[in-house]
Amino acid sequence: MLLLYLFLVSLIIYLLLATVYLLVLAIAYFVVPEPKSNKSGVLNRFALLVPAHNEELLIARLCDSLLKIDYPQGHFQIYIVADNCTDNTAKISRFFPIQVLERKDRIHTGKGYAIEWALRQISLSNFDAVLILDADNVVDPLIIKELNQKINQGELAIQCHNAVGNSNDSWFTQLLYVSRTIGNALYHHSKYKLGLSSYLMGNGICFTTKLLESKNWTAFTVGEDWEYYTQLIADRIIISFAINAKVFHQESRSLKQATTQRLRWSSGRFLVLKNYGLKLFWDGLKRRDFITLDASLPLIFPNYSLQINLTFLALLLSLFLRRSYVKSVLLIVSSILLIGQFALFLIGICLTKSYKKSFVAILHAPFFLAWKAIIDILSFTGLYREKKWIRTERHIS
Repeated sequence: MLLLYLFLVSLIIYLLLATVYLLVLAIAYFVVPEPKSNKSGVLNRFALLVPAHNEELLIARLCDSLLKIDYPQGHFQIYIVADNCTDNTAKISRFFPIQVLERKDRIHTGKGYAIEWALRQISLSNFDAVLILDADNVVDPLIIKELNQKINQGELAIQCHNAVGNSNDSWFTQLLYVSRTIGNALYHHSKYKLGLSSYLMGNGICFTTKLLESKNWTAFTVGEDWEYYTQLIADRIIISFAINAKVFHQESRSLKQATTQRLRWSSGRFLVLKNYGLKLFWDGLKRRDFITLDASLPLIFPNYSLQINLTFLALLLSLFLRRSYVKSVLLIVSSILLIGQFALFLIGICLTKSYKKSFVAILHAPFFLAWKAIIDILSFTGLYREKKWIRTERHIS
């Protein structure tokens, strides 16, 4: 029984810190003013890089979207990386006035290897920045103008606003639309306002060629975005956030469709936590470097859904304790944490302004949380050991 008490007290303290951290960032979104920016007329040259593995269903939509970007045509070039494709991805891409790079390597597979290979095929000296996108994207026409302004302000690495483009597909996509809105606005943009680093989300990530030439792409795990993020932070390179540089990705519309993708994301995140997260945290403490210390927290603290699941677990286990003062405190604190976490979701709903659809989606939240709990358990315990990249099933919305 003593071990259970110690476990629950430790878990509650951990969740309290994580929840307060999220709520403080949410408050900062509303009270901290936007940083002042000086607009510059310099037009940087961009390479748009799209790793694509068997993406014939959506690649034409992406190419059409990229060609409609509002930026001088001579200042950006699109590269589709047809990576080990066995379908018509390359053939369809060649219908558009873009560059197609075909890669055949059955040993070194995955997005990380495709990015590293493509960066070696492109003459980086012809560009000032590289924007990496996914094949299921649609982009805002002003995306490069927004990134150009950030680069002119001296930013080396930038995370774009990664939004859900098909929120109307199902309750699942609507739930993730609210969750993504919380992430983009109340988390990433808040950190930008406070001068803290965002983390890389794998899609809509932009780097100056100066950075890529000095620090080659060396992230090849299933969590390549988290891995490269920790490498940048270790070198004291802050990732900026561009809330108006919007990338709309196609989210999976069901639990079944999303399972392999989430298993990959979750296992990649836990792997990077194990290899880099705690090291970054202690490094920040030793150096008294608040930026590095804060940058380690996205890895050390649980993501939003895992945070809710762990709080429910703490509440449930507390019910089995003997009647005592400690039990009462644990029940009260865990209940307050759940209220705070739900309040954050309500703020997200208000930001999306999709009240009816969001409240319908909430009715399915228990199924989502149960599914996500299984994903995290399989990944954390190592029962899921998939080391290669598995393509997410696509669909037409």
